[in-house]
Amino acid sequence: MTIQIKPMSLQTVDAVAQIEAECFSQPWSQDAFVAELSNPAAVTFVADVDGEIAGFINLGVVLDEATVNNIAVKQTYRRRGIGRALLTAAINYCQNNRLNMLMLEVRQSNRAAIALYERFGFQAVGIRKRFYDQPEEDAVLMNKNIIAAE
Repeated sequence: MTIQIKPMSLQTVDAVAQIEAECFSQPWSQDAFVAELSNPAAVTFVADVDGEIAGFINLGVVLDEATVNNIAVKQTYRRRGIGRALLTAAINYCQNNRLNMLMLEVRQSNRAAIALYERFGFQAVGIRKRFYDQPEEDAVLMNKNIIAAE
């Protein structure tokens, strides 16, 4: 299995939207992902596994900080290193673009994701009450300080 991380393109938007719909109770629309392609304050990477889009990560950038808006891996590809590869790409992007902080929110019950983020050096910095719905749940706010590449 070969994982290739590359920027989302118009050709991969359909696959990204399908993964989004599979993974989230209130998914972004396909049009929202198309709009991200021309958003100068956003970047989306996809994980191509042997020719199939298996996951993606979307970042929003404001000044010197980035936020993980969405990260998702198709059910059939989970626990194969794709989430790690996507997070690594996001961190590398932040370093290469001199961003100082990478932030995210995660469902409090999503222990696997929290453990992954902690392995990457993210730290819980707060709770956002009732952030999610369908079902209603608190979000754990997590931050990672980024050291820019020289």
